Amino acid sequence: MFALAALAATGAFAQSSVSIDGIFDAGVQQINYKGNTVSGANGNGSSTSQLNFRGSEDLGGGLKAEFRVETDWSTMSNYANQGIAASTNATSAANSINGSAGTFGNGEIRGGLVGGFGRIDAGAVNYNTLSTYVTGQPFGTAIGSGFRTFYINDAQGTSSVRAENAIKYVSPDVAGFKASLYYSAKQTMATNGTASSVTGLIPQANAFGGLGAYDQVGTQEVGLNYANGPLAASFSSLKQDFVGISAPGSSLAAAGSTTRTVNTGAGAYTMGAAKLMGLYQTNKSNTSSINNTAYSLSGTYTMGAIVLMAQVGQLKNDFNNTKTNLTGVGADYNLSKMTAIYFRAESIDDKAGAVQAAVTPAQIKGTGTTFARTAVGVRIGF
Repeated sequence: MFALAALAATGAFAQSSVSIDGIFDAGVQQINYKGNTVSGANGNGSSTSQLNFRGSEDLGGGLKAEFRVETDWSTMSNYANQGIAASTNATSAANSINGSAGTFGNGEIRGGLVGGFGRIDAGAVNYNTLSTYVTGQPFGTAIGSGFRTFYINDAQGTSSVRAENAIKYVSPDVAGFKASLYYSAKQTMATNGTASSVTGLIPQANAFGGLGAYDQVGTQEVGLNYANGPLAASFSSLKQDFVGISAPGSSLAAAGSTTRTVNTGAGAYTMGAAKLMGLYQTNKSNTSSINNTAYSLSGTYTMGAIVLMAQVGQLKNDFNNTKTNLTGVGADYNLSKMTAIYFRAESIDDKAGAVQAAVTPAQIKGTGTTFARTAVGVRIGF
C-alpha cells in the first residue's frame, strides 16, 4: 500500500490520510462455454484486479470518517478500460460500447462514520452476503469459487455484489460477533425513452442517474458474522423486490413480477496447516419459479510457500428436480506476502441451468451442459 498524502497535527487537531492499494491479476486461460472452447491471455483468474483509494480522518473521541472508492480494471485490454458508463443501450453494432471494466469508481463506493456504535456507510456498498460467500470457500469470486456459475450473490441477472443508493450499518464487535443491516430503496418512477437521432441509443429506465431518474430493485439484507480464534461463521439473508422493475441493462425489457430471497450460510475452521470450509445457499422466489438449494465443502492446506485448495458441491433445482455439480481445485506459490504464481481449475456440469448468461456469452456459448475454466497466472498486490 502506498500513501498518497498524509496530513497530521498534534494535540486536539485531527489526523487524516489517503492511500492507494490494489491487485494486478493476469495469466493464460482456457474456457469451455458449454461445448465451445476459447483460450488465450486473460485476467482475474484468482482475484479481481482493482485499484482502491481509501481515506480516513480521526475526528477525536473514538470517532473516524472513512471512505473507499474501488475501480475494477482489466489487466489485459485497453479497450475494456475505455468503456463508457452511459445510461443508454446500443440499437446496432455501430453504436455499441467497448466495455466498462475500467470506468472509474465501478466497484464499491462507500463513505461514513466509524466509532463505538459500529459503522455506517452510504454509497454502492458491498453486501454482507459477499463476506459470507468468501468465508465459506477459498477461491474468492474467481475461478474455482463457483461465483456466478454455481452460487449467486444476489438475485439480479449479473449476481451483483452491491446495490446502488445503499446504506449499511455494522454493529461493534461483541465477543467476536458483528451484525449488519442493509437497505436500498425500490424505485419505479422512470420510463424508457426513445432512440436519440444523433447516437441511435435508447435511454433506459434501469440505467443510472439521480434519485428517481431510474428504476431500481428494492434490496434489504440482514447479516451476522462471527470470528474468534480458529472458527469463523457467517449468515446473510438478502431479499429483493423486482415487481415492476426491468432487468438491469436490458433494452426495453419487460418489468419483473417476483420477489426473491437468497439465504447464505458459511463456516470455516482452521487446524494448523489445514482449513476446512462449508457453504450453503437457498435461492427462492415468491412464485416458486425459482427454488434452488446449493452446498459445497472445501479446504486448504499450506506447505511453506505453497497453498493447495479444493472444493466440491452440488446445486439442486427443486422446481424441475435437476442438479448441477461443481468441482474446483487450485494452488498458490507465494513469492512474497504480496505476489504469487497461481493455478486454478473449475468444472461445472450444469444440468440445472445455474450458470448465468453474464459468464457464458451468447456469441460463443455452445449447446452442452459443461462450463469449465483453467488458469495459470500471477497475482501482484500493492
